Amino acid sequence: MPQFLIEQQRIRRSLTALMAVGFVALCGIVLSAAVLMSANQREMGWIAHTYQVERQVDVIRLSVTRIQATRWRNAVMPSARSEQAAEEARAELAAAIARFAELTRDNPQHQARVPWLRDAARVVQGGQRVAPIVPPPPGAAPDATGAAPRAGALRPAVLLATFRGIADSGPAARHILDLCTVIRGEEDGLLAMRTARLGTMQSAFYAVLGVAGVLLVAVGALIVTTLGAYTRDLNASRRALREANAGLESAVQERTLDLQRANGELQRFAYIVSHDLRSPLVNVLGFTAELERATAELGGLLAVREAAWPDAVDPQARAIIREDLPEAIHFIRSSTQKMDRLINAILRLSREGRRTMHPETVDLGVLVVAVVDAMRTSIDAAGAIVAIAPGLPTIQCDRLAVEQMIANLIENAVKYARPDVPPVIAVTCARHGTRVAIAIADNGRGIDPRDHERIFDLFRRAGPQDRPGEGIGLAHVRALAYRLGGTVDVASTPGAGATFTLVLPISFSDSHDQVS
Repeated sequence: MPQFLIEQQRIRRSLTALMAVGFVALCGIVLSAAVLMSANQREMGWIAHTYQVERQVDVIRLSVTRIQATRWRNAVMPSARSEQAAEEARAELAAAIARFAELTRDNPQHQARVPWLRDAARVVQGGQRVAPIVPPPPGAAPDATGAAPRAGALRPAVLLATFRGIADSGPAARHILDLCTVIRGEEDGLLAMRTARLGTMQSAFYAVLGVAGVLLVAVGALIVTTLGAYTRDLNASRRALREANAGLESAVQERTLDLQRANGELQRFAYIVSHDLRSPLVNVLGFTAELERATAELGGLLAVREAAWPDAVDPQARAIIREDLPEAIHFIRSSTQKMDRLINAILRLSREGRRTMHPETVDLGVLVVAVVDAMRTSIDAAGAIVAIAPGLPTIQCDRLAVEQMIANLIENAVKYARPDVPPVIAVTCARHGTRVAIAIADNGRGIDPRDHERIFDLFRRAGPQDRPGEGIGLAHVRALAYRLGGTVDVASTPGAGATFTLVLPISFSDSHDQVS
């Protein structure tokens, strides 16, 4: 493998590894951030819980102070407004203690203090209440002094009871206030501890973010560096590839010229050899004719001799003159005629190989009809039916070459029909991009798959040799197809007919003439 390809594979592996590390790091960062955020939210919840507890402690303390203050104010100067404020403070104290008990379910120490708070609160909330101050009813009797009772005035006994109740609830109020101070101190400690933990978590979160940023920057820098190296190597590879392609194109051109020269020399050699072989072959054919005449004269002389002296002729001489010589002469003539046909075929192939292709507009529909009309005698003699698909396309190609290929394929379809089965031949065409595929299908005796390539070789035939031919036609078709920049293939099985597919470019130029 070239070194630049190995280097590119190494760089691609490095990029993959870096992207995998970055992905894993990103996942770890996201997971760590999620864990820290969850812990941060829990800690903030506990801090908010601490603030709620402290708020309820402050409410308890304030409610106790309000209860004591309103009771003293009621004792000195009773009023309905002061009594209403005292009732509100008592209700607020009870609600604050209940809320405190609910918030501190997770704290056994605070839960142990809740019953005491409730008992102390009942003491603070106790004492004789002063009746609401209302105006005296109409017609009320005057007191001992002779004057009607003054609105809002307290009797001495009631005032004494009020002071006694306030004095009894004082220690309980002070204990509640002291306990609230203790609870507040404990909650302040918890708040400080939780705030410190929150700060630690926030620092850890920022540290994770910092590490993540540094890691991502490092991975990004490595990826950018690797990509830069990959780009440089890729550009170098492209330059090397362009240089290699330039050299390859030059080598291909040189090789093509060499092949064309070699092919030209081979064609000229085949032409010269075939032409030179015809001279002795003509001589052999001439002397064979002379031998036939001589044999006929000998036969006549032998007949005269036998008529005059029947017993004077040797039987062996008679067999030689009448049997052996005619048989040998017939064998020589048959062999020389076959050789003559082969030499003519080679000469024809040589001439076709040296013929220059002339691209022109060819209507395949018109051309196929013309080929079928030219072969009408042999087609009708075989009882064949040739179906030509409508709408065959028009291409730019050498008309004579296309005509020879299609004529050869249709002739083979007629020639290799099954016994007692009239040949049916279908000519279709399909377009595939810049090429056309001309298909010639028949219902003949078919070709064994093992012979699909063999039949395109020169002087090679498949199946029973019961039809005339030298095995040149399909080789000529493939050679012409290659020269036109196309291909020819066959699909067939014995007894199921054959389909020959001729693929040609839609537009052919003589510069595309290939080596056959």
